[in-house]
Amino acid sequence: MLGRALPAAEETMAYRIDPRAPVDAAIRRAAQEQIDKAIRDLSGGEDGRHEAVHEARKRLKKLRGLVRLLREADPDFAKAENARYRDAGRTLSAVRDRTALIEALDGLEARFSGEVASSSFDVVRTALELKRQAAIEAEGSAADSAAEALKGLKEGRARLDGLVFGRRAARNRERIVAGIEANYRRGRRDLKAALASGHAEDFHDLRKRIKYLGMHLKLLEDLWPSVLSPLREEADRAADALGRDHDYAVLHAEMLADPRSFGARADLDVVLALLDRHQAELRAQAAETCGRLLAERPDAFAARISRLWTLAAEAPDPAAPPEPVPA
Repeated sequence: MLGRALPAAEETMAYRIDPRAPVDAAIRRAAQEQIDKAIRDLSGGEDGRHEAVHEARKRLKKLRGLVRLLREADPDFAKAENARYRDAGRTLSAVRDRTALIEALDGLEARFSGEVASSSFDVVRTALELKRQAAIEAEGSAADSAAEALKGLKEGRARLDGLVFGRRAARNRERIVAGIEANYRRGRRDLKAALASGHAEDFHDLRKRIKYLGMHLKLLEDLWPSVLSPLREEADRAADALGRDHDYAVLHAEMLADPRSFGARADLDVVLALLDRHQAELRAQAAETCGRLLAERPDAFAARISRLWTLAAEAPDPAAPPEPVPA
């Protein structure tokens, strides 16, 4: 019941809010496109199963980023739909999370290629592959997991019909910008907490805020593409670094909790030391980027986005047919 993921080129064209369109209609369109693509990812045969699940999970995260814009405009809708897409994603998580740990180990080996014998990684990778196989066997039918996620997606699509705002365009934009500001403000708090504590949980919280910031910048990229696109790319890079940091933290904890399943202690200690070293590098890199992304006061950041949206909404549409020349 799993289909092939859509090409990346098709994906990059959809996750946008048209600044000239009514806000509610623009959000419904963006959400509908992500839902429809996720449904296509999860429908069909077994070919490309893992890739399709991976793509569907990314679309579910984008849907969560989108509905978070509605926390001020329609808090009940935002809360219910965020929970819906979160639960749908969880039905697809077990095997993908196991795969992420293997990818993290491969990334660690690539980072220290030439410095450490690959045999130290081989025994850990074998253990991780065995654990992933156990997760596949415990997961049961892929069709059943996909069916649960599909149910949530179809229910979410039906709920979009009820997302209707009033006619005051400027007020509607302000309510969406307030949702962006709330995430930005929380990101500043999470950055401060992560730097103060050094705890993996705090860096993971920061990663979620930066991931949503990247999504919001992507949604609003058409307000000023030449400026917002590079900012979004920086946010994506920081979120990727923090995501890998989180994978390392999970892997580190698992290895310490059950060291015997990961082979000889000498090999385990080598990998653990390299995990710590690369985590420190990733956190330093991400912290610097996040500090720049979150340098503005939240109200100043929100005011800038609001003004850009107003300017973009009032600008002539380059796709519109030209005005007729008077006779």
